Amino acid sequence: MNDYTANLTLDRAAELLRDTGGPITVITHAKPDGDAAGSLVALVTALNAIGKQATGLLVPPIMPALGFLANSANVQIVGEHTAVPADTARLAIVDTGAYVQVQPLAEQVRGLVERTLILDHHLSGDIPAAHRYIDATAAAAAEIIAAVIERLVGDKTLGTQVQQTINEALFTGIASDTGWFRFSNVTPNTHRLAADLIAAGVNHTDLYARLEQAERPEKLKLLIRAVDSLELLADDRAAVMTLRTADFIETGARPEETERLIDIPQQVGSVQVIALISEAQTERGPQARISFRSKPVEGAVNVADLAAQFGGGGHARAAGAKIDAPIDTVRRQIVTALTEAVAAARS
Repeated sequence: MNDYTANLTLDRAAELLRDTGGPITVITHAKPDGDAAGSLVALVTALNAIGKQATGLLVPPIMPALGFLANSANVQIVGEHTAVPADTARLAIVDTGAYVQVQPLAEQVRGLVERTLILDHHLSGDIPAAHRYIDATAAAAAEIIAAVIERLVGDKTLGTQVQQTINEALFTGIASDTGWFRFSNVTPNTHRLAADLIAAGVNHTDLYARLEQAERPEKLKLLIRAVDSLELLADDRAAVMTLRTADFIETGARPEETERLIDIPQQVGSVQVIALISEAQTERGPQARISFRSKPVEGAVNVADLAAQFGGGGHARAAGAKIDAPIDTVRRQIVTALTEAVAAARS
C-alpha cells in the first residue's frame, strides 16, 4: 500500500472543488453501501447547488433500499459502456482509496490521479491521488463530506428540496456506517451531526423504515442459509459463515443482500471476530468475497490487518477482501487466519 495519509486540510479540499473550472465527477466504491451512496449524492447535490457541473457515478449492484439515492439528479448507474467523462477537470473519490474497489473505472482513475481528490475515512488505500483528505477517526465518510459541504456552501441558502436531499443523504451515510449509532466508531461529533440533521428536518424514523425495514423475502431466506452455515471456532471466539452460489440461486437473493448478515453472530457473547464468505463467479473464474467484523473488546482483533493478509483492507472493526480462488480453498484459509488472529489477540 502507498502512504495513505492526508496531504491537505478540509479547507483546502473544499477550495479545490470550489475553484475547479470544469466538470467534476464523483465516484465511490462498487456495490455502494449507505455511506458510499449517501456521501456521493450529498457532495454532487451540493456542488451543483453552488453552480458547479458535477456528476456522480455509482457502480452496481445497488441495494433496493438505496434507490432513492441512486435516482437523485445528476447521478448515473454505471453500465457496460459508462466511463468517467473525458472532460473531467476534477475527480473526487469518496469512501475509498483502493483501485480494486473502483472497478470497472480503475484504469480511467489511473490516468486522472493528478486531478483526483480522495475524501475517505479508511485505514488503507493504494490510489496515489495528488490530493487526499483522510480521517480514520471519522465514523463515516459522510461526516467528512458534511464538513466539506459546510465549507463549500458557507452562508448561502439552498432550496428546500436540495437541502433535504443533502441532509437525508448525509444521515443515511452516518446511520449506515455506525449501525444506527451502535458501533464503536461513533463519536460525539457523529451524534452532533445527526442531531443537527434531525433539527433541520430529517425524519429519522422514516429513513429507518426505508433503509432497514423494506427488505425482500429473499433476503430472509438467505439469512437462514447464512445462519445454517455458521461454524464457531477458537473456543467459540470466532465465527465463519459461508454462502455459495447455490444459496443465491435457490433463494433468489442478490449479492448485495448480504448486507448486515455478518452482524448476526455478534449476538453470541463469546464471539469476538466474524467472517462472512460469499461465492461469486467472475470472468476470471471463481471468486470469494469476505467481510470481516470484530467486537471492540479487550485484545480485539484488528480486521483491517486480517483483511490485508488477503489483499483487502478497511477499518479496525470492519474490513473486507476478495480472493480469486474456489470458495472451499478460501474458507480453509480464512478459518486458519481467524484462529491464528484470536490466538494472537489472547497472547
